This record gives sequence, C-alpha cells and structure tokens, in this order.
Amino acid sequence: MNTTTRRISLGAAACLVAMAGLSGCATTTSSIDSQAELAEFGPASGQVVVFGKFRLIWNGEEAVLGESILGSSATMRMEQAGGSEDIVAGVGRNGEFAWALEPGLYRISSIGFSNRGARVEPITNFTFDVAADSEAVYIGTVTMDTTFDSGFYGLNGIIDSYTVSDDCAVTCDSRLSRLGLADAEATVSLMHQEQSRIASTN
Repeated sequence: MNTTTRRISLGAAACLVAMAGLSGCATTTSSIDSQAELAEFGPASGQVVVFGKFRLIWNGEEAVLGESILGSSATMRMEQAGGSEDIVAGVGRNGEFAWALEPGLYRISSIGFSNRGARVEPITNFTFDVAADSEAVYIGTVTMDTTFDSGFYGLNGIIDSYTVSDDCAVTCDSRLSRLGLADAEATVSLMHQEQSRIASTN
C-alpha cells in the first residue's frame, strides 16, 4: 500500500481547474461500466481495458460517486508518455472506472471531483504501465482523504493523503465478469508516485 500526504487549499485547487482548461488539447473518455458499453465503446485494435476504483473520503465519510443527483462526479486527467494530448477520463458509479487505452506509460496529473457545489482538482503524480500483451490491466484503488470546512472566504479544503491499495483478489473477477471479460486474466500494475518517469511533452 502506498500513502502520500499532500495538503492543499481549495483556492489553489480552483486555480488548477482554470489552468487545466487552458493547458492545451484534451480528449475525453467515459468509464465503461458494463458488457453492453464495452461492446459499444470498448477497445479498438491494440487497446487494453484499464480498470480500478477511486474513493473520496470527505470529513471522515465516504462520498457517493457517480452521475446521479446525489453523486459527486469525478475525473482523472492523464497523459501518455510521448503523447501530445491530455486525456480526461471519467469515473463511474461507486467510484469504479474502466477505460480503453493504448499500451504505454501513463501519468495521472490530477484527480477532480465536485461536492456540495465546489469543483476541486488537486495535482497528483501517479504513473502506471499498460502492457501491450495484457488482456486487462488493474491499476488499484486510490483513496483521497480530505478535510473541508466553511471559512471566511468560502469552503476551505485540505487533501490529507492519497492511498493506493491492491484489491484485485476480491474485486477483479467480478469487475471483469460485468464487463464481459470473465475469461480474461487481469495484469496488476498499481499506480505509483513516480512523476519523473514521464518526460514533459510541453
């Protein structure tokens, strides 16, 4: 299990959101949640299904993630080594996600979420590998522990820590079955805090 502590203010995170919108081209990919969606939006030739989970802990309680009225929408902004565009990848229901990606090395540069009317997108530096010979790649469960309160200038926030855990033994079979990949074997390639492994493409 990897744990990294990072403290940021909501003001700094809001600046990041504004800057991200001006940083250049980005492509958007939604999370694939079912066998039907995989058949419709699934991997093109040479792509691999990459899956995992995001958990948001808000003042000690786990936030509801998803696209419902009560849910907090979440995205991960990433870049591929040698690529020219950011990828804004959606997180699905209950924080689970599955994306069709080209083989290569990726860096998740930020994780954004909305909660109680605020949009926050703190910088991260997770990297993971997608092997070309993999049927599916599991990159772990990333948990973001946060503390927020109402201050004089509005909502104040702190990202207390990120934790990456390997839950494949208890989740991979059911996730692959739901995606119609029951016969596939998942390659475990957990996210790591290794920003230096990807050279800047700017």
